[in-house]
Formats: sequence, structure tokens, C-alpha cells
Amino acid sequence: MPILRRILLLVLVVTLAPPALAAGPTLLFDPTTQEVISQDRAGEPWYPASITKLMTAYIIFQKLKSGEIKLDQRIPVSELAHAQPPSKIGVPVGQTVSVDFALQALLVYSANDMAYVLAEGAAGSVPAFAAQMNGQARKLGMTGSHFVNPNGLFDHRHVTTARDIAILASTILREFPEYDHYFSQPFLTIGKRHLANRNSLLRQMKEADGMKTGFVCSSGFNLVATATRDGHRLAAVIFGANSGKHRVDLAEMLLTDGFARPAAPRPRLQSIPNERTGSIVPTDMTSQVCKQKPVTLALSRSLGGWGISFGNYENSTTADMALRGRMLSQSGMDLPGTPGVIRLPEKRGFAAAMWNLDKPTSDAACARYHAEKAPCEVIPPETFAKIAALVPDPAPPPIMADPEGDEVAKPAKKPPAKKKKKN
Repeated sequence: MPILRRILLLVLVVTLAPPALAAGPTLLFDPTTQEVISQDRAGEPWYPASITKLMTAYIIFQKLKSGEIKLDQRIPVSELAHAQPPSKIGVPVGQTVSVDFALQALLVYSANDMAYVLAEGAAGSVPAFAAQMNGQARKLGMTGSHFVNPNGLFDHRHVTTARDIAILASTILREFPEYDHYFSQPFLTIGKRHLANRNSLLRQMKEADGMKTGFVCSSGFNLVATATRDGHRLAAVIFGANSGKHRVDLAEMLLTDGFARPAAPRPRLQSIPNERTGSIVPTDMTSQVCKQKPVTLALSRSLGGWGISFGNYENSTTADMALRGRMLSQSGMDLPGTPGVIRLPEKRGFAAAMWNLDKPTSDAACARYHAEKAPCEVIPPETFAKIAALVPDPAPPPIMADPEGDEVAKPAKKPPAKKKKKN
């Protein structure tokens, strides 16, 4: 990149982007040495969205290395995997795909269905795979992370930090260089279709060579980006940008700045302290990036089983904040039920609750919360049934055309037909 363009990029991004555009933490680091070049709130919790798929890939890479699975092994598509929302490939239930294809779809196109295919094929079930994800996070020292699923779709308990993701990315690049091509692959080929890599930095910055995008309304636009110049590789983590374009511009700015800095003694990633789990609730970006209310109310027809309530509140926003805090406490992280905000009958407000539990689990959960001096009440199935009968389901929120944001992967254009020469 010409020096003048580098300077203009730095000036434009810094001066024209208002503070709200970079709502989340950022981190620039050297993945080889794990040295921190610059960071802002890198230990603050955030929703990772599809950045989660780096951990999914890491576990699959480990299983490939151990011989538990093979790249050409065929794994079936279950109903649960097929039912995942876009981005997805849409392979019919019962058909099989190779591990290699699933990895390409996971890391190039960010396919949510292939994340579930890999998880079920490698561990037998999604909960079992999530347990392996959390086990690996503990081994790597990712103390601010907790995973509930392999694709990063929103869950109150599914959180990480920029520091933790940097440790994970560094580990992948160090331990599995043979799979580096998945992160720089320009497109995914399916028949005659070429689906472009979601990471548009690969097309914007010539030195860029990876790594993974992420987006849900709650997280905003996330990106882990790597680039190599003169044999020196740097990486950046961007959380909470307001668009796909902004996340790659900010990543390019950070990487360009990093390459220009002279060598100097720097702290390591592990020196960044993570905020204590539950002490800070991650920022919700829904109203900024999706232009809709930040709280999606639970569908009455989804309520069932035993459950617990963390109290009733006048508005849904307050109830949701209470729920986020309770779910990120040690008592809530591993609860197997469904968390959400419920509209109560007769305009009595909103409940922060969890359902689809059994009675022993509900009793034990409330006992733990009471020990933490937190409110908790066990809710029997009859109460959920009454709520479902009296409260109509809210209107569903508008569905974004592309859940990875504005980085829509389009089929490759057909080359123009050659003109026939006249005799």
C-alpha cells in the first residue's frame, strides 16, 4: 500500500468515525509472540457471534491431528443442523458432507448449519461439543469465555473477550499452520456457485490473509483479522463495529499502524486482566446496528417444563438486564434451560426467567442463587401454561436478509461470451 494511502486511511478513520462506531473492545497483537501492540478494553465481555467458529475449528483441527476424524470422512446433516438460520449451506437432512467441505463452509462462508454438523459429528451432540469448547477454553487460559453452541448464535451465556479470542487465534496459527488456507480462501465452491469469503478485508488490503468475521444484532460487527508484511504477521480483534465496512476499515487502520511501529518491549496477552464473569454485562448493539428493540420477548408457546424467575420488572429492558447478569453468574453459566424475558398477563410487567428445566434442577439453581443473595423463585409448569394461555405471542422482529451483515457473498459472474470472428 502506498505510504500516502496509509496516512489518509489513518486520518480518515480516526477523524470521521464518531466514537459510537467502535462501541466494542479492540486489540492489536503479534500472534507469534503474543505481544500486545495496542488495546482498548480487551478484557471486557462481549458476544462473539461467529467468531465462535474459531473455537469450533480448533477442536476439529485437534481431532484431525489425533486421528479421531479425517478430512475426507462423511458426516450426516441432522434436522437440528439443517434448522439453523442463515448464514447456511442448506444441505438436506440425511445427506452427508465431508469434514473438509464443512470446514470450508464454516470458515469461508460462516455457515451455521455446518457448525452443528461438525459438532454432532465430532462429539455426538451439541451440548457435548460445547462442553469440549469450554474445556479447551480453560486449558488455554480463556478465563472470560463461555460457549453454549458451536456457531455463535445469541445466548445470554455465550460470551468472550478480545483478549481470549487473541489467545485462541494465536494458538490456532501456531499449532495448525497446515490449515491456514481455510482462513484466506477467497471463495467456497458449490457446484457452479462461488460464494465469496465473508472477510472483505482479504479483498481490500493486499497483505490480509485471514481470519474470521462475526455478526449478530447483540454483538454488532466483529472481526479477527490477520495480515503479513515482509514476513511479519500481525492480528487485530474488532468487536462492535456498526457495519461490515467499518470493521474492515478499522482492522486495516490498526494493522497498518502496527506495521509502522518500531520494535519495543511489550506486554503479553496473558497480562491483560479479564473482567470477573458477571461483573459487567456485555453491551447490546441491537438498537444501533439492527434498528430494532434490544429485547426480543419469549414466545408464549415456547414456555414449558419447570423454571425459575429472577423477578418481575416494569419494562422489558430492565428485565433483560437482570437476566443477563444472572445468566453470567457462576450459578447460571451451565444451566441447561432456555433464558428469556416473558410478558406477564394483565399488564403486570415482565419477568426475567428460565424454563425447560426439571424440578430438581430448578430447586438446586434457586438454592445457589439464594446463596449469592440473588432473587430466585421456582416456577411450576402450570404457571407457564397459564401465561401461555393469557398472553398472545409478540410480533416477530424483522429478519435481516443476511445475518453476517452487509458482506453478502454473491455468485461469481459469468465471463463475457467471446465474440465470433467474421470471415
